[in-house]
Amino acid sequence: MSKIRILQFPIRNTNSGVTHYALRNWSFIDKSHFHFDFATLDKELDFHAELIAQGCKVHYISCYAEDNIEQFTLEFNRILDNGYDVIHLHTSYWKSFTVEKLARARNVPVIIVHSHNTGLGGAPANVNQEKAMALHNEQKASFTTELATHFCACSQLAADWLFGPQIPRDRIRVMANAIDVEQFAYRPDVRMKQRHELQITEDFIIGHVGRFENQKNHSFLIDVFAEVNKQIPLVKLILVSVGTLFETIREKVADLGLSDKVLFLGKWPDVTRLYQAMDLFVLPSLYEGLAVVLLEAQASGLRCLVSETTSTEATVTANIKFLSLDKRLWINRIIDIIRSTYDRCDQSVAVTTAGYSIKEQIRSLERLYRGEDS
Repeated sequence: MSKIRILQFPIRNTNSGVTHYALRNWSFIDKSHFHFDFATLDKELDFHAELIAQGCKVHYISCYAEDNIEQFTLEFNRILDNGYDVIHLHTSYWKSFTVEKLARARNVPVIIVHSHNTGLGGAPANVNQEKAMALHNEQKASFTTELATHFCACSQLAADWLFGPQIPRDRIRVMANAIDVEQFAYRPDVRMKQRHELQITEDFIIGHVGRFENQKNHSFLIDVFAEVNKQIPLVKLILVSVGTLFETIREKVADLGLSDKVLFLGKWPDVTRLYQAMDLFVLPSLYEGLAVVLLEAQASGLRCLVSETTSTEATVTANIKFLSLDKRLWINRIIDIIRSTYDRCDQSVAVTTAGYSIKEQIRSLERLYRGEDS
């Protein structure tokens, strides 16, 4: 029997949740029955060679549909010439329905539109937020069930954000952003080794994993950390990932005299070890769908401080606290956490029990790709 061929679009050369979601699913899916190819609007992917070695194709698209509709249509139709059974479209906010329409015109059997956010996630820092929001709302109002065969979201909030009332709730499938739970289980020996390698053995470590974009609210976090640092000398902040605001945030850190206190780790090869090294995980996002990093952090037994604008569907353990984006509240809470005692332990079983194990979720995805779930 021939394999079901799936195109994942778009992925990015960042630590974005969408890219991790697609790659994680590729790692665990039954490769005897399913095959993934990938399409990107980035000029190159650091993991290109790895995907090619695994038998995948990586399609590079030179422009966005909104910038040059003719060129984008030409290039995407060439991709569709490969004869895909499924197109899995990962979306954070509406700009157009070009890909959906092209896939429909080519009679792709399964077209999945998958909502991954609850705001203008993925929008570059230089995008006019007001205009982007207006376009999103205009497009959202005209989106219909005729444009896709399946509708998915990482949370109910993400479903409401992208689909609104146009798509009946019974047509929307909430697909948990599952993780390889065992990989994130707390291991004290790994913790000590990683802290030694980073030369942070004596410090209390606050950690954040997220792209340097408006959504993740790094500037707020730096302001909070600067005040915490005034009261707690042995504290450091770890920032993991890249993005358009990377240099802006690094300059702010330097201006505040915190360059020796904030570690910019970029695209870290094994983030699982970094969770082990941390003492507190923070996520002051302006909005989130269902943040995978919160599941990862909780599985490793970390205490988590999260903005109230993040979906509470990611709550798995009692170690997570939601706060409004008030700097004084965050400063006081972090200081209280640093000064309190905490017996850290593995919480991976709790994450599995809550239904966020990739080994369980991948079966649901396989049924979706077969077109069995409508």
